[in-house]
Amino acid sequence: MRIISLARNTFKEGVRDRLFLTIGIFAVAILAASFIIGPLSLGEQERITQDLGLASISVLTFLIAVLIGTGIIYKEIERKTIYTVLSKPVSRCKFIIGKFLGLNAIVAVLVVGMGAVLMIVNTAVTRSFQAGLLTAIFLIWMELVLLTALSVFMSTLCSPILGAILTMLLYVAGHTSADLKELAARFGTASVKTLAHFGYYVLPNLEYLNVKSKVIHGVPVDGTYVAFACSYALLYTVVFLTLAILVFQRREFR
Repeated sequence: MRIISLARNTFKEGVRDRLFLTIGIFAVAILAASFIIGPLSLGEQERITQDLGLASISVLTFLIAVLIGTGIIYKEIERKTIYTVLSKPVSRCKFIIGKFLGLNAIVAVLVVGMGAVLMIVNTAVTRSFQAGLLTAIFLIWMELVLLTALSVFMSTLCSPILGAILTMLLYVAGHTSADLKELAARFGTASVKTLAHFGYYVLPNLEYLNVKSKVIHGVPVDGTYVAFACSYALLYTVVFLTLAILVFQRREFR
């Protein structure tokens, strides 16, 4: 019950955040803009609508996870509310999990809302319901589960600004690790190659969760791959949450 209470409070704080509302409205505006751009795309309105919609959901919800998540612990310390919370029968482990679940609830609501808008717009454009988009949206959400865990971990380590920068760098690296590894193999020095291999095998490869291109081009994504991608995301989620709990348990507040 303590975890649920913490998650509920985190969700309420996020919903009251103007940034949350602003980005949500902006996302809807981008989806609506596909109706304007589409007629100018020489028969590619369907793909533009899907590409623009999925990209909006992915990038904008990621920004929310970063901007809220990396400051989620810092705000509690700055406001001194951390002392009140931890003085109650709430373990630091439950505190981290509660914050993580609350942040995920914010992201999930936004993904569902934006996903519904995309499905409605796409159905109006194509005059057909394309279930493949739901797979892409679901895996975007799974990627965000992983990234919210990463942002919470960063919030236990450093300031919100530094945490946001590091999370964004890891996000970019996660989507380009294969390319960076190949470039390092061709042109890099021995140390660069070692670093590239370390990043490729240790950091999460977020491209496993990116099926947007396949869906847009009508390539089916089977259930086995979706199950693998979900398991991969959940594994890294557990790792980042475990690290966050270990760091937070050793942190002293003055």
